[in-house]
Amino acid sequence: MRSLSRRRLFLDGAALSSLGALGWTPSMARSAQGERKFLFFFASGAWDHTAVLEPHHGSDFVDHQQDSYLRELGGLRHTANDQTMEAVSRYFSRWGGKSAIVNGIDAHTVGHDTGRQMTMTGTSADNYPDWPTVLAAKGSGEYPLPHVVFGGPSFGGHLSSAVVRAGGGTLLDLIEGSIVGASDTPAPLLQGPSEQILDSFVYDRVAAFAGKRGSMPGASRGRTDSLLANMDRSMEIEGRKFEAGLGELGNTVLDQAIKATEMMRLGLSRTAMVGIPGGWDTHGGNAPQEVQFNNFFDALDQLMDHLASTPGLSTPWQIDETVIVCLSEFGRTPMFNGAQGKDHWPYNSALVCGSGIRGGRSLGAADSGSVGLPVDYASGQASDNGDILGSENVGAALLKLGGIDPETVLPGVQPFHALLREG
Repeated sequence: MRSLSRRRLFLDGAALSSLGALGWTPSMARSAQGERKFLFFFASGAWDHTAVLEPHHGSDFVDHQQDSYLRELGGLRHTANDQTMEAVSRYFSRWGGKSAIVNGIDAHTVGHDTGRQMTMTGTSADNYPDWPTVLAAKGSGEYPLPHVVFGGPSFGGHLSSAVVRAGGGTLLDLIEGSIVGASDTPAPLLQGPSEQILDSFVYDRVAAFAGKRGSMPGASRGRTDSLLANMDRSMEIEGRKFEAGLGELGNTVLDQAIKATEMMRLGLSRTAMVGIPGGWDTHGGNAPQEVQFNNFFDALDQLMDHLASTPGLSTPWQIDETVIVCLSEFGRTPMFNGAQGKDHWPYNSALVCGSGIRGGRSLGAADSGSVGLPVDYASGQASDNGDILGSENVGAALLKLGGIDPETVLPGVQPFHALLREG
């Protein structure tokens, strides 16, 4: 792998043995076998969906950058540009069979904040959690860090306890307690043996309290159980931080994606969100879109390499148990404005790849002016008898892919079944 050849991301046997000698053993069994993991990428600011995912070459109503052209790989279509988007073509040549492009998605808005919320939750109601939070909280497994947010939007809603923010480098400082030394008036830090004695004392007292009051009221019982569970999680995370490289979070999109999938492989997390860098709100000139897409697809290509060569938690390779979802809050206008940029547009596209995906094809439909058309939700193709595809329908399909009944989250919303591989 190009930039990963010097990374050593696998478990070190000697280190594991030393932990075992101290009485600690991993608890991967809590992570449900066969439960798919989900890595979300989000381009905040609104990407130009026609720049890659929804090509309209030959249309008088959609503007493309100079030297770009339509590239078809079986049932999958994308915009290519040999000058500026070599990595895009390389990705689809290598991984197109595991990827699905979904076009003609109605975001229901052209406002940034509401667009992020609608795209990630399928509703404008503030108390609804986003797709990765639901997947992490309502799955069959138990994870110390259910949904980890490295960047991008996060809507925890009533399931916010499942969300952990990993940005800023404070996660381990909070767990270890070393953050108390970072204040204007630093507090003294306990040495290892003293800290272990204190942890054991607190844990034993809480456990004894819970044992003597088996019939205590629900709220008190819940708080006691939560404290014990959180102490278990914090000790596990602190003991295993070296495995997933949690102490050295990188700043690039690839660094964060690798760390996220390592946490999934180790049974620490089920879902993660990573922000796609770049200035995507290109009202004043659209040329940066191709460059930013190319940079992202270069990272995505390397990530897929990593997943295809790394053992999974419950499958031979991680690529067989991981779903990658790439989104933005809405699209951009089909034609250039007076500044050769593009403004906000309510129709959008998404890229989904990996486990359980009906890959190798472009799904959904839009007319020659990039307006969404009714589609058949079973075939994914345009149909006069179909329905307009909304962000909520795509999200419901992701929940179904994750083993969750979408009806329990958004009643009455039909999943976009065409995205899912049969069997």
